[in-house]
This record gives sequence, C-alpha cells and structure tokens, in this order.
Amino acid sequence: MGAVGAGPGRLLVSSGTRDHRYDPATAWRVYQGEDGSLTVSTDAWQEESHTLMAIRTDWYADAAAASAAGGMPPDVAGRVTRALGAEPVPPPPYRDFAEAFRAGVTPAHPEPVAGLELAVRHRPAQDEFGVGGDWYDVFTLDDGQVALVVGDVQGHGASTAPIMARIRTLLHAYAVVTPDPGRTLGLVNDFLDRFPGPAYATCTLAYLDPATGSLRVARAAHPPLLLADPAGTPRIEDVDGGLPLGMLADQAYPCTTLTVAPGETLVLVTDGLVEGPQLALDRGMERLAHRFERSRGLDLEATAERLFGLADLTGHRDDVTLLLARTKAG
Repeated sequence: MGAVGAGPGRLLVSSGTRDHRYDPATAWRVYQGEDGSLTVSTDAWQEESHTLMAIRTDWYADAAAASAAGGMPPDVAGRVTRALGAEPVPPPPYRDFAEAFRAGVTPAHPEPVAGLELAVRHRPAQDEFGVGGDWYDVFTLDDGQVALVVGDVQGHGASTAPIMARIRTLLHAYAVVTPDPGRTLGLVNDFLDRFPGPAYATCTLAYLDPATGSLRVARAAHPPLLLADPAGTPRIEDVDGGLPLGMLADQAYPCTTLTVAPGETLVLVTDGLVEGPQLALDRGMERLAHRFERSRGLDLEATAERLFGLADLTGHRDDVTLLLARTKAG
C-alpha cells in the first residue's frame, strides 16, 4: 500500500514499546483513528542501489493483512487487545457535541398535569445523531389551561433539528403570553418569515381546560386531530387551519372551540404516522381511528404503543410523533 508518513490517529502500540529500540527489519506500529478503526504499518530495509539502503513503510487495513504479508509477529493481536484494555480510547470530540446537542433538542417526556393523563411516542427518521424535525410540548398556562403542541419541520434529519428547537421555543414563549392559539401561531409565523433562510413547519396548537373540557385548537397545515369518547369511539376533527408556519407573513390561523368530555381522549400526530408515498392522509387518519377503536379496554400507554405501530405501515421512514391526552373521568 506503500504510503510513507505519520500514522492516521493515535499510536496505540508498536514493536518499540517492547524492547525500546527501533529495528527497521522488524518494526511495526498500530494506530487507532478517531472512529476506533485500527491501521497497521510495517517497516523494512529496501535497497536503493548497490551500496545504499532505505526504509520502506507499508500500510495495511488491519493486523490480519499485515500478518499475512509477513510483516508482524504472531503475538501482535494480543498486545493490541491489552493496549486497548489498559487505556480506553475516548470518543471523538464531535461525538460529545452531538450527544449534548441531541439532549438539548430532543423533547422530554411531559411533566404530570392535574386533570390529564398523558402518553407520548416520538421517533426521528434514521439519522446518525438521532434527531429530527418533529416535536411535541405540553405545558400549563397561567390561567390553568394546558397547551398541547405537535409540530413537524419540513424535511428530516440533523439539519432540521435546530429549526425545530427554534420554533418550539418561540411557540412556548408566545403561548405563555397569548390567550388565543391562533394568534400564537400567527406570531410564530411572522417571526419565521423575517428569519434568514427557509424555515417551514406544520403545527397543531391546542389550549385545553381540564376543569371545563373547553378545547381551543389552531392548525398550520397539520394533520387533523382525533377525539374519542370514553367508550373508545373515535371521531376525526378536521378543524380549519392556515398555511405552514414561515411560508408567508401576515397569515390568520382560525381558532376552533370544541368540548372534551370527562374520560375522552385527544390524539395529536405528525404525518409520519398517517401519510406515506402510497398512503393518502385521509386514508391514514381513517386507519388511525380504526386502530384506536380496536384498542378499547387498553390503558393509555398501551393504546399509544398500538397506535404508534402504524408508523411502520406508511411505506417510508419519517419522523413520527404521537401525543395522547385523556381527561380524567369525574
């Protein structure tokens, strides 16, 4: 393989670590890269002319290849194992950053809310860092209402996560000081329209009063919500909505008022659960309602698990989020 120069990564073990001398006739080195992979080099005398000798360095992808070429003694594998065990190799620096970033943007399980039972499921699309553009949020407003949020940034993967985190923070901040969910979405939309670079998202924002059952809902091009009575009979509520957030400034997002009776369940989803290349949204919502109805008698967590299984039947891999909120029976 014939490249000469410094090894790729940290020197893990070499022939010189045993006898503290360098002999080109038998020299070898094992390097460990940032990703944990091992690379082996061996040295040998090489005749340049009838009177001059030079050192040649050969590189191999692993110890087996080097041993097969006759460049390494048979005890190297054991020495490499001992060296790895004696000095654990820290993860690459970017891994630490990625873990911190993921912890910062991944939605946490919602805190308990008086008068409500909650269940959530969230799964990013396949991505190296395990983050995506879907989010959910549950928080209590000053007047005792509970804000329930599910949203979906256009696209998926790590590139959508910073946008998602920005929108989630904006929406939370505006909702705390804005009594109307439609107005809250309008404020977030206008902010995103002024922000550099494209940032589009669909979203459902609902304010629920657990004491009265009043539910005020606003949507930004998001899938419909599902309401199910205490007996487990669901109905699809396709309330009025507006354009995706960030698409066009000065948009109005209508607010629809519904009533949630004691023991009823509100189901909010992102399109990854109910839509796919060969699955229309209407059909996906019907399938969601049908599976909910077949989940009668299950507790809320078991119901969430059954509904979330629909994500594997959409025909593609997408970010998926499911939020269930059940009012407690009187």
